[in-house]
Amino acid sequence: MFKKSFLSLVLALTSMMSANAQNANECIVDATLNGVPDGTEMVAVLAATHRDEKPLAKGVVKGGKLTLTIPVTGARFIGVGPENGAFTFTLMTKGGEKVQVSLDAKPFKDGVNNGFDTSNLKITSSAMNDEYQAKIGSVKKMLDKMYADYHQHHQAIRDQIAAAWKAKDTLLVKKLKASEEFQSFADEESSFFKTVESSYDKLYTDNKDSWWGPFAMLNTMSYFTKDNKKEWALFSETAKNSFYGQCLNEQINPKSFEGESLPQFELQQEDGSKVSMASCVKGKKYYLVDFWASWCGPCRKEIPNLKKLYELYKGKGLEIVSVSIDQKETAWKKALAEEKLPWPNGLDRAGIADSYKVKFIPAIFLVDGATGKCIAENIRGAELAIKLAELCTK
Repeated sequence: MFKKSFLSLVLALTSMMSANAQNANECIVDATLNGVPDGTEMVAVLAATHRDEKPLAKGVVKGGKLTLTIPVTGARFIGVGPENGAFTFTLMTKGGEKVQVSLDAKPFKDGVNNGFDTSNLKITSSAMNDEYQAKIGSVKKMLDKMYADYHQHHQAIRDQIAAAWKAKDTLLVKKLKASEEFQSFADEESSFFKTVESSYDKLYTDNKDSWWGPFAMLNTMSYFTKDNKKEWALFSETAKNSFYGQCLNEQINPKSFEGESLPQFELQQEDGSKVSMASCVKGKKYYLVDFWASWCGPCRKEIPNLKKLYELYKGKGLEIVSVSIDQKETAWKKALAEEKLPWPNGLDRAGIADSYKVKFIPAIFLVDGATGKCIAENIRGAELAIKLAELCTK
């Protein structure tokens, strides 16, 4: 009897330990999503990494409820929303948390993104999200209020200028912008952006010794340049070596492909079939991999230059492969009809731009056809013309 009771106790404790071990490697989110239609599939992905992240978990809304079991251990910022759509909500969490979320939602579709506008968002039972709100959310909330206040205060002059622009009355626009009321608005806007800069600088400095510092930069900035190296230098080695430190390093100190072999890929063509890059460039001396999109003005301004260079050097072994990063296939096809690209091209549906570490477009890579190694990256315009003249006239 004693042995049987003792064995039962051991099994119960083992079961509890296994459950705790499992919970430490996952977060469970129980959400009440008022206004999100039943049957809507929602995904959870890592947010603020500035990478092309794949879903960590998926779930379907039933009775306005959604449960997601997300595999995470350390602290991670998670975005939840429809696949390929905008986030419905975000939260900071970690393994072992069971988080409660409630919100009211209204569907939106703006031609580029789709998803749900949310209000009355409440996130409870997450110590990590509480810490995020205290460190970063409070700063964003302060800046959001400041922005809303001065825009509301000067709504009248803003409406007058908008109406003048709509009427194409440039003289009235000029007159309104010279007014004392508009100057007051401009002064407050200048003050706002100075406050944004100083507030974020303080946020990064205050958290320079932990992963919160790099995360704060990733969470508050849309893109990065070499100028951000000064903020990077502030962070401790612990911060730099953290998960978010590594994500930030990829943005501020991107790896160069020059002298290295570029990733291979398959493109979705206009008719829906797929073609490999290797087959497009087989036997070519040099080729360009050109990342573009229908909505990218600089990309489309570069196309006439590419067409001119293609005509000059296609007989001397040059090929071009254009990769569109358009999300809307209809927009891509419309642009193709307008541009009539005379070289192989297709749509990125396999994370090609991510594998090439594309941060902005146009992004053009010049490649040696014999070795597959990159000769130059982010090269275009006159610089590209000079380089091709040098290579193709040897």
